[in-house]
Amino acid sequence: MDNLSRLLSLLAPTCSVNLHCRFTGRWDADHPQQAAGIVPWHVILRGETRLIVGGKTFDVRAGDIILFPHGSPHLLQSLVDWGQVVPAQVNNNGIVTEVWTEGLGPAVEVLCGEFHFGPGYRWMFADETTLIHLHADEQHDVPELETLLGMLVRESLGGLPGSTSIVKGLADTLLALILRILLSLHEPPAGVLRLLSDTRLAPAILAVIADPASPWTMESMAKRCFLSRATFARHFSYSYHQTPQVWLNQLRMVLAARLLSEEKNLTTERVAEQCGFLSLSSFSKAFKKTWGITPALHRKRGYSTTIAGNEPTEVDKINGQQAEN
Repeated sequence: MDNLSRLLSLLAPTCSVNLHCRFTGRWDADHPQQAAGIVPWHVILRGETRLIVGGKTFDVRAGDIILFPHGSPHLLQSLVDWGQVVPAQVNNNGIVTEVWTEGLGPAVEVLCGEFHFGPGYRWMFADETTLIHLHADEQHDVPELETLLGMLVRESLGGLPGSTSIVKGLADTLLALILRILLSLHEPPAGVLRLLSDTRLAPAILAVIADPASPWTMESMAKRCFLSRATFARHFSYSYHQTPQVWLNQLRMVLAARLLSEEKNLTTERVAEQCGFLSLSSFSKAFKKTWGITPALHRKRGYSTTIAGNEPTEVDKINGQQAEN
């Protein structure tokens, strides 16, 4: 199995396409903070628009892809700054929600969706990576992307037999292609992708991902790369925001959370073994320290976003209150 496929197999993200937007006139598309583990994405299919996130403004154009690894609130806005904001019209066609405005000015077409990484999002992306902006000219080596996006639009809007299943499969492929492009960059986003792109560290990273149950130490990981312990640690610190030991524990906890939720036939003891723990007590202690709940409670709840951090976000709390009312 290749490197990227191993990573996707470990994280097992779910992917969706949920909005197809056609805007003209003066318009705003406001996107609130998402729950932990949800990575919103937008592909600009046609036109040019303005993106505001974290108090900064960016121009995004046809062919650009933007992702928000930590679900940051953001605003897409027309370049037309005269007249009143045109109200949007909405129609759910059973596959995606179609959103459009009518007015004067150049048209902008955007396809939107979400990648659900669950608890693994903090392991995948560094905290400082609030925005990933892939420009159109960074995608030349992946000509399949244009074909894929064309198919996504047709299947999302066509209402043809099997479209729901096809769109789901295409969304999974879209994530794989985006990650392939990010891995090919001179400097991928900080996090696991940058680790994988570092040829000096890759032998150890891939070995750990392939066999997280082994009794890995700093020395054994460094040995895989034919590096000294100090040199390995120095290169690792450049690519990742935690020490190798913390990274290893995060990987094991991400795997544990997924196995507990998805592999109901595995006992908690067996999950602990597959994640490199010699005793159930040490596993349970590490799991609760990481996610804030016990393995048994997590298995009962399922792959809940409440364990993506030790505490729910304010948005999570508000959403929970709304659901109760």
